[in-house]
Amino acid sequence: MDRKGVVVDYLKKCNSYAQASIARKEERGEGEDTEAWRSYIAFNDHAIEELGNGKLDAWFTPKPTQTMASARRIEAEALDHPIRAGWLSGLLSPRPLILASTQDAEGRLNLAPYTSVMAVSTGPPLLIASFSCNREGTYRDTLHNLRSTKRAFLHLMPATLDMVSSVDETAAPLPSGESEWNMAAFTHHADEPLLINESVAALEVEFLEDRPLPDAVARLAVMRVIALWTTSDEIPAEGLDVLCQHGHDRLTPAPAQWGEKVAKHYNR
Repeated sequence: MDRKGVVVDYLKKCNSYAQASIARKEERGEGEDTEAWRSYIAFNDHAIEELGNGKLDAWFTPKPTQTMASARRIEAEALDHPIRAGWLSGLLSPRPLILASTQDAEGRLNLAPYTSVMAVSTGPPLLIASFSCNREGTYRDTLHNLRSTKRAFLHLMPATLDMVSSVDETAAPLPSGESEWNMAAFTHHADEPLLINESVAALEVEFLEDRPLPDAVARLAVMRVIALWTTSDEIPAEGLDVLCQHGHDRLTPAPAQWGEKVAKHYNR
């Protein structure tokens, strides 16, 4: 829930308490002592209305505390790779954590976390993601599986600390043929083995192509969204409460809440 939602929920609970107090006083024949409670409810209702129509938005949007007047310029190419990665991750965040589920031509299942997935078109619905390789120059199984079967499920995961641990397990290097499903203890959808039951929502995608990135070992993949998997009948206009990466290797539901570092992908 966002900060305004928390305040509204609190005020509604206060009103429920006040209404119960009024009912108790009236049962005891003390109805003349309820006017203060009724004024209190009316005040809260007015605050709830202004929270809903945006009049109090400024309370939840802090004014900038700095300007770029004294900004310094840092040459990106002059930075060591870990430092540069840290800066980019910190500036271009938060980004949703996507848990990709694929299978190879023999039907062996694979899971891997990504924070590079981005929607670049809605007509047609296209996503892109970058896929890096390890120190030996081998690309991740996800890219190989996409090329082979042309299919993947991209999951959005619930924002809990337990889920951070499960996601981190999917990034650990495993011997060829061993599935990350066993490490993370996720369960399969009864009719679709690539769909994670524990996810909040998922995008079923078709792999179209991958291309080299200029002066980089990573490759850029293009995927078309085939279907949306959701339990909701309504568009999530304000987004979902899901895991994001905010900063470098830090998973969190939102910048103002808790965060947990992940590091198993460094073993690749």
